[in-house]
Amino acid sequence: MPSDNYFGVSVLVAGRPVPEYVHDGHAYVESSLYTPFSYNQDIQEDVNGETETQKCPVTPYQLFIHLAAHCKDSVLFIYVDGVKVTKLKLEKGNSKIIQGFTDKDGVREFLFALPRYATNHEDRLDKKRQPKIGTIEIVRCEASFIKEEYRPVQDTSFNQANKKDAFKVTAGKYTMSTTKKGRYLHRAAPYDVQLKKLWKVGPECGRLTVRYRMGHTLEEMGITIKQTDWSKVIVRRSVSPSGSSTPPGSPTDIRNGSEGLSNPSSPESSQGSPSHKCSSPSTLTSIQLAQVKQEPIE
Repeated sequence: MPSDNYFGVSVLVAGRPVPEYVHDGHAYVESSLYTPFSYNQDIQEDVNGETETQKCPVTPYQLFIHLAAHCKDSVLFIYVDGVKVTKLKLEKGNSKIIQGFTDKDGVREFLFALPRYATNHEDRLDKKRQPKIGTIEIVRCEASFIKEEYRPVQDTSFNQANKKDAFKVTAGKYTMSTTKKGRYLHRAAPYDVQLKKLWKVGPECGRLTVRYRMGHTLEEMGITIKQTDWSKVIVRRSVSPSGSSTPPGSPTDIRNGSEGLSNPSSPESSQGSPSHKCSSPSTLTSIQLAQVKQEPIE
């Protein structure tokens, strides 16, 4: 995983770290749209007053973040395609898996996806954000607890990049992948306020960036793609006590010796679980990764 000896981040698909590559000093992962856990999403978009309908492949992914045992307690800000999508507080030696966007109604998947159509000539991202398309950034700041306080809850505002935005980055030389919101992983009754812990946040003291690209783009860069053995991931469709079903293709377990990963949609793994303590990013094992509790971020 990319790390700076204080914290590290890995991109997961079906709960497994995807292979990482270093090229010209930058960390890359493949944003494949054709894994066993990808699915086709029916999309209707208004383009210049006309409705375009298509089926597009998408792949859910998650982020694993670890804070080293010798690092001070920190607040970490997570940016996807140039947008701050969430933040979390980690104590030293702890880890968390961030499963997606936190909205009023629950947690929604991070999805690798193709850029959407632009709705009109004015439909463009801010020029400062365009170079950030296809990147995941984690910014670390040391922090100290202040108090608990009820705060308003809002949906994460995230506008997916469109084909015109992507062209500004690629100049038409390769196909750009983006991130969009997907299905709900955790449904909750809508709420307007939530009790949150407030922290005094210091200056930035670390930043990690992962760039995600399509496989053919990585190969054109001279990177040899590593094949992932998905046969160790067991898939099951289940029904939760609330009556909502686990989406088809959601991972439930990984079995490889003593490895095991809990179902991110199951109530017992998502409510009130403490962060998991483990070793530094450079020595983190797949067994330790599999033991980390998966929970929605407050």
